[in-house]
Amino acid sequence: MRERAKSGRQCRTVLLYAAVLATIIWPARAQTNYSREIWPEIDLVYHLNDRDKFIGLFDYSRNRDSGVNYQAEAGLTFEHKFTDFVWARIGYRHGTATNGGDFEENRLLLEQTFRVALPALVMVDFRTREDLRWLNTGYSMRFRERIQVQRDTTIGNCTFTPYASTEIYFDTRYGQFARYRLIAGTSFPIGKHFAFEPYFAHQVDFAGSDAIVNAVGLILTVSF
Repeated sequence: MRERAKSGRQCRTVLLYAAVLATIIWPARAQTNYSREIWPEIDLVYHLNDRDKFIGLFDYSRNRDSGVNYQAEAGLTFEHKFTDFVWARIGYRHGTATNGGDFEENRLLLEQTFRVALPALVMVDFRTREDLRWLNTGYSMRFRERIQVQRDTTIGNCTFTPYASTEIYFDTRYGQFARYRLIAGTSFPIGKHFAFEPYFAHQVDFAGSDAIVNAVGLILTVSF
């Protein structure tokens, strides 16, 4: 009976999550500006101790239809883990156009993550991020809320982590929620120092520009 009740709670959680995703996705059907992109990224992680680490990042965005790289970003982030279920980050990112455009951004980011353990080894991360942005068009702020569900899975000698996330963006330039992003992916550790993370992203902008982006992301993480 206990296992049946636990299974019922898990099913209700999945159904609730699916309902939230469906509610968010439905308005995107009216959008007309579609693009396909690829988002390669490399993360360099330096562990100071069990609780603290630095994360260096470099990524770029490429339009798969035109074959043009149009934006690149580099940054450095410091993370402190207060407990296994609470951690925070502070960092800096610099973004620039690589296709001759005038886009440029200097961004200070603050981030807080709270993890909740569910039955069946499922973990749910609630992340809040504040972006303080100095753009070529002026200063603005962006507030981002993300929910991510993940579970470590082992098949044979291989352990990997599939996940799915939903993120919404509030942008002070427009005074409203301006974007949402859905991601599904898997992280594969490769030995002690490497991890490879492919994912698929569906992103919808509905303030400033009406656009839908379907992207394939590829993250290589190198840990020291």
